[in-house]
Amino acid sequence: MLLAQDHGFDVIHNPIKMSDHPTLPMLLQQVAKEPRAENALDDVLRAAASMTRSRNAILAVLNEELGCLEVRHVTGHDLTGKEHEEQVAVQVEGREGIMAYVAATGESVLTGDVDTDPHYRRLFATTKSEIAVPVRDANGRIRAVFNLESDRLNAYGDREKELSNGIAGIFSLLLARIEGASREEALIQVGMALDNSLTEEALVEEVIHVASDVLRFQAASLFLLDPASDTFILRGSVGMLKNQIGQIGYKRGEGCTGWVCDRGEPILLNNPQGDPRWLARHVEFPSGDIAAFLCVPILSRRKSIGAIRVVRRVSENPFLDNGFTQDDLRLLTAIAEQVASGLENVRNMEKIIRSERMIAWGELSAKSSHMIGNRVFALKGDVNELAHILKADSVDVNDVKELQRSLEINLNRVEEILQDFRDFVSATQLHREPANLNAMVLETVDEVFPKRSPIHLDLKLDEELPQIELDAKKLRRAVSELIENSISWMEAGRLRVETSLVPRSAYPQTRSSKTKFFARIEIEDTGPGIKEDQKSTIFQPFYTGRVKGMGLGLSIVKGIVDAHGGEVFEAGEAGHGANFVILLPAPDRP
Repeated sequence: MLLAQDHGFDVIHNPIKMSDHPTLPMLLQQVAKEPRAENALDDVLRAAASMTRSRNAILAVLNEELGCLEVRHVTGHDLTGKEHEEQVAVQVEGREGIMAYVAATGESVLTGDVDTDPHYRRLFATTKSEIAVPVRDANGRIRAVFNLESDRLNAYGDREKELSNGIAGIFSLLLARIEGASREEALIQVGMALDNSLTEEALVEEVIHVASDVLRFQAASLFLLDPASDTFILRGSVGMLKNQIGQIGYKRGEGCTGWVCDRGEPILLNNPQGDPRWLARHVEFPSGDIAAFLCVPILSRRKSIGAIRVVRRVSENPFLDNGFTQDDLRLLTAIAEQVASGLENVRNMEKIIRSERMIAWGELSAKSSHMIGNRVFALKGDVNELAHILKADSVDVNDVKELQRSLEINLNRVEEILQDFRDFVSATQLHREPANLNAMVLETVDEVFPKRSPIHLDLKLDEELPQIELDAKKLRRAVSELIENSISWMEAGRLRVETSLVPRSAYPQTRSSKTKFFARIEIEDTGPGIKEDQKSTIFQPFYTGRVKGMGLGLSIVKGIVDAHGGEVFEAGEAGHGANFVILLPAPDRP
């Protein structure tokens, strides 16, 4: 017997007002007025007990993944609280008990004397008669079992059986409403994932996990076209293939997955091993363990760019139908359509970013070429001077030392320009991993802030800050740039570095993400600050009013933060110090 400790019973809130003797038409009218299907299930159950003069009424819903019945809704004299949980959660397999038998066979049971029924398993000492009927969905699959119990012998007849079948139909409609609401919520969550995802990797991972929660499958994989090899490569997975992301794939027409990717048409197979297209290659489970296979194409501009597939494992329960339905197909198709739209948006954004970066690249190339050219001209002058000194009859050591210093200065300057160049190019190329933002900030401060300084450091780290996905090395570069920038403008004073978790509502002007919370990094100094008319230009490439070198420092900071899906801006008041704020999308507090 499976314990129901994780499920419990629904509490009835604001029950429908019924007459003492409700009828089926009255019940249907009242159910139609109840906006919450869960509440309506309780109301129908209570009315059913009244209409049949039953002592107890139970609705046990089938858990397909666990292969068992879960008692979700109860009413009656012997079912009043959680003290009976262990008794009312019944396994389907083994046909133990009348409800288990109905769930396994799909046959209704009516018995006037439970002691003479071979399937009865006593739960309550008061039970004398029992009736149990299956609740089926639109595809004819069993979704639940509706059970009535009486303390009278021969309490039920054809009238009660017919009435129970009608009520089971109402339960079927209400369960379908609940399932539909869950699927609608899944599509909303997928839409939110599309809004929040700035990279293909983030979009794929979010969609895969949302779909898995709703479709109740054991594994899912998403494949996208690699134009260079004309192969559909695994880009995301929930299951045993997760460690092979980016390493395996299908050619056009190869296996069922390759067929869907090539044809742009879906496949729904229950017992897929008998299909001639079945290849059993790159699957999440051994072929013989797969009970159902569903794969839909991802279409962009009517061309297939990939596919999403989901599989269910063969259940240990021989009576359980673990196949996919047309409803599952329609939902996964809708998700695939949203994925295609999201991928197109992400790729268009990447094109825009690349275009903007290319424009900046052109400016960078021109300016760096000019600056390096000036240094090379100076180096050539030093080399010519060195040649002139070496031709003399005697060499003045002081002259050589002066040339050595000049050569070193110019070479270091060229190296600084090249490093700025490299940092600018690689700013948006991230390698994200779950990281502790506080640890990263602390390490950066320890490395950058002078050990002995007239500047007072005020460091405040929010200990409850959750882990977030970030490139710690790149973000450390951004934070160190801002700290060094502040220090360079102060001979003495105060530097405040602080982390915190803030709601999005605190920064309604932000555009980068629709997340509910931001991880905030503030770097505030007591230097001269930044004039209002300069705040919109300081993050542009080659701005040199407050930074050294080529003027790429703050541009690099912005590129790194933008790539993380965040925003950076200056919020200080001119004459009262600079206050740089970095906002990064973050989950809620645990």
